[in-house]
Amino acid sequence: MAPPRSLPELIEDTIAEVLLRIPPDEPAHLVRASLVCKLWRRILLDPAFLRRYREFHRIPPLLGVLRNSITASLFQSFRYVPTTSASTIPQPAFDCVRWRALSCRHGRVLHDMGFYGVDLVVWDPITGDLQKLPKSSITISFYSSAAVLCAAGSCNHLGCHGGPFLVVFVSSHDGRPGELFARVGVYSSETGAWDTPAPLYLAGVRCEVDRNRNGALIGDNIYFSLELGEKFLKFDLGNNSLSMMDPPDLYNCGVLLMQTEEGSLGLAGIRGSRLCLWSREVDPKGDAGWVPRRFIKIQKLFPNNTPRYRRSVIGFADGVGVIFV
Repeated sequence: MAPPRSLPELIEDTIAEVLLRIPPDEPAHLVRASLVCKLWRRILLDPAFLRRYREFHRIPPLLGVLRNSITASLFQSFRYVPTTSASTIPQPAFDCVRWRALSCRHGRVLHDMGFYGVDLVVWDPITGDLQKLPKSSITISFYSSAAVLCAAGSCNHLGCHGGPFLVVFVSSHDGRPGELFARVGVYSSETGAWDTPAPLYLAGVRCEVDRNRNGALIGDNIYFSLELGEKFLKFDLGNNSLSMMDPPDLYNCGVLLMQTEEGSLGLAGIRGSRLCLWSREVDPKGDAGWVPRRFIKIQKLFPNNTPRYRRSVIGFADGVGVIFV
């Protein structure tokens, strides 16, 4: 039989249970709690408590947005825009002029230091670590997109800083007369090298890879969009292969690939004054197809003088369920 707990131990356990229930969507609350006394600060800084805190709340908070923009001197750059009252992410301590954020997932941000995806770096905004990637052997075009993801098989992605990661880069090029082809490069931080799977010819396709849409990770597959949502590209990490699939009928409007609440492939797009949500599902016969899920009226969210052609879906926060319009 275990000996009875002392009163100070019971008090500390009770305080830990109270602190465990502080909502994570406003980090300033945790900072203020750590200033109450030395005991509270010691509890909040304990790695075991932080691990329990992440597992208890599961869904990570949305701390901010990385916004790409064109400066007054026509240089492309990015800036971090916090969505909480107290930002927990410091501004980058490096010169990020002409940098462009390509992908953000699992605590890492993939940046293009130039304009064509030739010079890539992976940045950990929490620790400040910066890792420059070697140049890929594939030819990079202006029309390209990318995705960064954790490569640790057993990781729950609640705090995978410093672990191995993968970068998947896709680029489209002119191929045969009237055709395009797409090439993929896969970088592994464990090997420090790029792998280049076989290219895919995009027969009958008119649009290039959409450089303003990053890849959507669903299971072991990463999905990329062509411009105007004409087609989608699917890269299978397990088979190291690239394939093409059709979108639903959204009148070729700009759509955004995303993960649904059930963990399957979904997409969001604007049709008129509604936000349309679709999901990729398999019917009883085993055939996969697009199924409409929700149509949300968003007319009242915009000023009355906002033209409809100015409305579009521009981003999705992985793991948080937030769509940016």
